[in-house]
Amino acid sequence: MANLLKGFLDNVFKGTLNPKGSLADYQHAARLYVDDSFRLAPHQKFLYHVSFNINSQAAVSIPNFNSLALEELNMLVKQVDLPKYTIATETKNQYNRKRKLQTGINYDPIQMTFHDDNYGITTAMWELYYRYYFRDGNYGRTDTTGAGEASTPTAFNRGNYTEEVWKKYKYGMDADIFRPFFDSIQIYQMARKRYTCYTLVNPIITQWAHDTLNNASSDAVGNSMTVEYETVFYSRGPVVQGSTPKGFGNRHYDRTPSPISLAGGGTTSLFGTGGIFGGIFGLGTSPFSDIEGSNSGSPASLLKRVIQAGNAFKNFKKLNKEGLRQEGFNILTAGIGSVAQKGFGGISNTVFPKDSSESVTKGLIRKI
Repeated sequence: MANLLKGFLDNVFKGTLNPKGSLADYQHAARLYVDDSFRLAPHQKFLYHVSFNINSQAAVSIPNFNSLALEELNMLVKQVDLPKYTIATETKNQYNRKRKLQTGINYDPIQMTFHDDNYGITTAMWELYYRYYFRDGNYGRTDTTGAGEASTPTAFNRGNYTEEVWKKYKYGMDADIFRPFFDSIQIYQMARKRYTCYTLVNPIITQWAHDTLNNASSDAVGNSMTVEYETVFYSRGPVVQGSTPKGFGNRHYDRTPSPISLAGGGTTSLFGTGGIFGGIFGLGTSPFSDIEGSNSGSPASLLKRVIQAGNAFKNFKKLNKEGLRQEGFNILTAGIGSVAQKGFGGISNTVFPKDSSESVTKGLIRKI
């Protein structure tokens, strides 16, 4: 016992003077990004959703655009800029001291790129905008053969405009429009089942560009637009399926349970993700805590419970002594992690569960 205590104190002394020892990871990034369920980890660029709020008066009847298409339009945004600002300043001379004064704020335009989908939803949105604000596009028509406008419409006929019939047409922005096409455009950044929303107020399209077609290219075709806006509102909150972000999770959403969840098969553990107790009693990560949400009284929820119970029973039969021992040891080492971080043995955050009876680590566990 005296020798064991002496070795233990020696390692404490070494760990204090040399906490990383000769083998250690650099923990700064891990502690910053991983701790507290990745709370301070950077956002991923692909985790976003865009909602277009179009006023009801703009609901011109055009092919390929309806309430379903509006929800799908939200998912066809290939790339979008977040809001940008330029603060206007002036330099003043205050008794020979230079002072910077803010005199205004400018909301810089943003770029947005869409997939030019086969069904034509993104092009239909621009057509809707074009026909809403500008009279010109409303004089076109599609004939019964589907070939489009084959001749010059009467409104654009270069005839003699002295006759009364020619004076009834309006052009350009003479469209009797008073309400903006977009009530707002909302850009959602998402992470950890929460969102940060940037609401663009009274946005207008200042440039729209269809892509270039090329017989020698197999690249996907896109549409792009430049948007200007009057101000930006910020909001934050939990992601709620079908509600916030608007339309998110309603259409084309993968609802198949993950294989590591108990509803998708689960794992042969007691308390971990997809574990037996965790999935049934909610002690771990529950399959009902995902983005899809759950109604505990619905038939779908009851069916999930049955599937969970079946997978739990199947996984319970696969439990073995070694797996339970290792899981118990993992729980124990998590409890003494704060002690291990002090560097016993010169190796931070490291324990050796299968060492001999003379091991400092095993002695440490017995003492605790």
